[in-house]
Amino acid sequence: MEELTSILTEIRAGQDYAGADNFFKEGLLDSLDMTALVASLESRYNVFLDVDEIVPENLCSLKAIKTLLVRKGVSL
Repeated sequence: MEELTSILTEIRAGQDYAGADNFFKEGLLDSLDMTALVASLESRYNVFLDVDEIVPENLCSLKAIKTLLVRKGVSL
């Protein structure tokens, strides 16, 4: 989870990602940040996210991102 938090901090520093239930509803990230997050995840973990996977529900929390990455075959 530390690596995911590091990625998020690179996108928008100074946020409490670990304590958030929903990054978007809580205003920690916006739609442009989501685009940067997808690019960072694909690059860092060498995965490709399909268009139907790039939805706020899959990227709204550390748990949701971890679940998505595990589905893509990433070991965290």
